[in-house]
Amino acid sequence: MAARDHRHIHAKKIPLFPLLSLLCFASIFLPDPNAAPDWSCDYSDGAWIRDHGRTVPRYDGTCKEIFKGWNCISNNKSTVASSLRGRWKPRRCDLPPFDPVSFLEKYRNTSIGFVGDSLNRNMFVSLFCTLKRVSSEVKKWRPAGADRGFTFLRYNLTIAYHRTNLLARYGRWSANADGGVLESLGYKEGFRVDVDVPEGTWAETPAFHDILIFNTGHWWWAPSKLTL
Repeated sequence: MAARDHRHIHAKKIPLFPLLSLLCFASIFLPDPNAAPDWSCDYSDGAWIRDHGRTVPRYDGTCKEIFKGWNCISNNKSTVASSLRGRWKPRRCDLPPFDPVSFLEKYRNTSIGFVGDSLNRNMFVSLFCTLKRVSSEVKKWRPAGADRGFTFLRYNLTIAYHRTNLLARYGRWSANADGGVLESLGYKEGFRVDVDVPEGTWAETPAFHDILIFNTGHWWWAPSKLTL
């Protein structure tokens, strides 16, 4: 969540790409899945606003799944108070407040996997800490290949995080002695990316999880990454 002074929190426009994981993450929190979807609403078109109706944070700094260096609450970051009171508001519709009890009931007997970099890890941690506030019967458990994972025993709901920097398989490439298209162009080595083959860090996740939430490439929006 963007941390901004409350005097400007309504004016910030957020780029589309960094929101993709957030919107995918938020989409599983929407109302009745059997209801007709509202295609007129663009959830990526909106702004952060102050949520005056929220009086108690969804979780606090005691949630042990938050890395110490990332625990803005415990580290007393100056902007944390305004961050905890903010929410994303689409311009032409509304995103319902997250209800952890309803979420646990709705996704009973379900497994949800977060696949991506640290942005998705933050999403995973936020969901875990929020759910644990209302359902403390939790068993640390993770499917093969997952970095972290927990099962909420009362609801048989499993959430797990699979760390990966890229979604597609990639690796080094060297010229073939028999020649080829790239060799004919003078290339001798480089990196090969198979966009139709999943990276091994998450390739088996569809066999286990009922819902997958992806993100990757978040850090490529940092200005230093775009300097040639």
